[in-house]
Amino acid sequence: MITLLIVFGVLLLFIIPAALFYSLQHKLIFAPQYYDQRTLFAEFPELYRPFGLQVEKGLFLEGVVFEPQARAAATLLYFGGREQDSVTLVGKLSQHYPDVRIVSFNYRAYGRSGGEPSEAAYHGDALKIYDWVEDHYGAPVLLGYSLGSNIAVHTAVRRPAKEMILVAAFESVQALSLARFRPVPRFLIKHRFETISEIGRVSVPFSLLVSKDDGFVPIVQPRKLKAGAKAAALVDYKEYEGYNHAQLLFSPEVTEAITKVLAK
Repeated sequence: MITLLIVFGVLLLFIIPAALFYSLQHKLIFAPQYYDQRTLFAEFPELYRPFGLQVEKGLFLEGVVFEPQARAAATLLYFGGREQDSVTLVGKLSQHYPDVRIVSFNYRAYGRSGGEPSEAAYHGDALKIYDWVEDHYGAPVLLGYSLGSNIAVHTAVRRPAKEMILVAAFESVQALSLARFRPVPRFLIKHRFETISEIGRVSVPFSLLVSKDDGFVPIVQPRKLKAGAKAAALVDYKEYEGYNHAQLLFSPEVTEAITKVLAK
């Protein structure tokens, strides 16, 4: 009887939650969004220039370039979060950074982009987007928010970005699952997004902007990223209070920090 209770306890505490995560992880990690707010591009075609980038035969990603009226002070390449339509978000980004050229695109399955989401595809696509941006405008500043922070790090390790800004960055999907569910064996995770394993390879100057009140990413995770980064590369680390995961990106303090980087 005691043995059965122990087995039942193990099932309840570990195996069932792990199996549940395995079956639901695609929906937990990816949340494709489409916001029908693209009229701005038609109203101001001189400012917002939609484009499509072919990443595979017959597969295009939707993107947009915000071109300021005056000469652009810098070029910003934005990598969005899991619940963002990053193309429509360019309108809000351009309000906060009106003097900067902003390139934003939708991951596979997001917005009007084709394909299916996966870690490998997102990483590969990001390099192609970066190359397109560099060919047209020179080396950009990378801005990665939430899920996009991992993709920005992956890109910065492999491309000579001018600088990088990470907002609401996390350690890995496994670490997030441990914080929100129960321990999930690494081999069960299909899309790992292990920022912690690559942060130490980043050589471009970068900022890490996080919140103690994130509510989704425990503060211990960005602190581990800070500890794992090269001291010469991590030029700014800030922990803010009073902002949750969704609020941090457009908070006054983060907007000010990003503006300072873009003004260099």
